[in-house]
Amino acid sequence: MKKENDWIDLGTCVSPEGRFVWALHEPRFQVLNLRQDDFIETLGRDRLGATRTNEANFPSGDVEEAGADPIYEVANPLPFRGTTYIGKAWADAAAADPTRIAIAPASKVSLEKALKKSLALSADAMAQVFSHLPDPVRLALATTSTDPSDLRRLAEISCEFVLDAKSGQPVALAHATNAQGRLGPKIFNHRLFEAVANNPYLPDAFKEVMVLRPGVQGGSEIVGQWRTPDSHVFEYLRRNSYIPWGHYAANMAHDAIRYAAGDLSAEDIRGLRHLYYQRTY
Repeated sequence: MKKENDWIDLGTCVSPEGRFVWALHEPRFQVLNLRQDDFIETLGRDRLGATRTNEANFPSGDVEEAGADPIYEVANPLPFRGTTYIGKAWADAAAADPTRIAIAPASKVSLEKALKKSLALSADAMAQVFSHLPDPVRLALATTSTDPSDLRRLAEISCEFVLDAKSGQPVALAHATNAQGRLGPKIFNHRLFEAVANNPYLPDAFKEVMVLRPGVQGGSEIVGQWRTPDSHVFEYLRRNSYIPWGHYAANMAHDAIRYAAGDLSAEDIRGLRHLYYQRTY
């Protein structure tokens, strides 16, 4: 193992001189072969017709690796946070082209448009198709669809809305008493409800009444606020917290919808930091 110095033994990648410390492992090892039987099978044929088997998986003797893939060892800056091991080939390629580690944008997905290409379905018939989809298919569609029409249909399957008589847009959730005697939203499928509500392509009117409007997710009091023409942040009091004396949570308000980190503006961050510092001070 090659090291810049011995400070990595402290469990941090930051040396007292302020330098970044890492280790490079060049593995070499031997393994006793304790297998008793061989199970040679055909894997396939190449384009010339030659048979390929799994013979390499069943060596006849002990295994010796003279030079396995080099591995970087990088401790977290904070010693109690552990260590990361990264294959050198992958890390070097990513360093040369950082876009390799980016998350690819979602491809366009629309079940309704796909069905319309081959079937002439009325609006009612399309609604029936969505209502009869197997639950795993609905969940997959709720998380991957980029079609607001798909997502509206799924939202309407997951819960009951109060709709505006003229526009047909949701204005609230229907409420009912549950088995525990508590009044709450009429949600028919909680997993589907959460999946579709977290999809950024769901129309904003549905996002608001399902999860964003103050009070829809519980009675946490709003005890702080930051508001400018382009930003709006609430500070919620979390009484029943994992912290014994409660804690505060600054969230974007229902009229400032942000479903991705890239949607946050500098003004949003300023507001979130303002509430955090104000409460801490």
